[in-house]
Amino acid sequence: MPADAAEGRAGSAAPPRSVEDREGGDATAAMRADIVRLVGDAACTDDTQCRALPLGSKPCGGPEAYIAWSTAGTDAGQLEALAQRYKQARTARNQQLGLVSDCAVVPEPPVRCVRVTAGASTGRCTALAARGGPMSATR
Repeated sequence: MPADAAEGRAGSAAPPRSVEDREGGDATAAMRADIVRLVGDAACTDDTQCRALPLGSKPCGGPEAYIAWSTAGTDAGQLEALAQRYKQARTARNQQLGLVSDCAVVPEPPVRCVRVTAGASTGRCTALAARGGPMSATR
């Protein structure tokens, strides 16, 4: 469920473009991929290692989405710097293309260290939906 699915061009009668179409022609898709690579598998041993990182910028303001990451295996300074550059690039792109969005607030999800198998010593930081179910870590 992309948080920015309602995005489109201001005053355009064309249907909203897909995420691939919106990001394919610029460097922000590569920047987002770099963030996902840096987060990696978000391995954790307990909930205290898990964080939610805001990604991008909706045309009305606020992040487009969040990604769960782990302090155990990710350099926080490097990740935050890359996320800030991505936010600035998305803000500039939104303005340049005159994009609009639904202006819905994307709330920061709770994150937890979820064990994939019972009794495992490590898990993966996972963003949870508002009702407590898991949601995609990359959206």
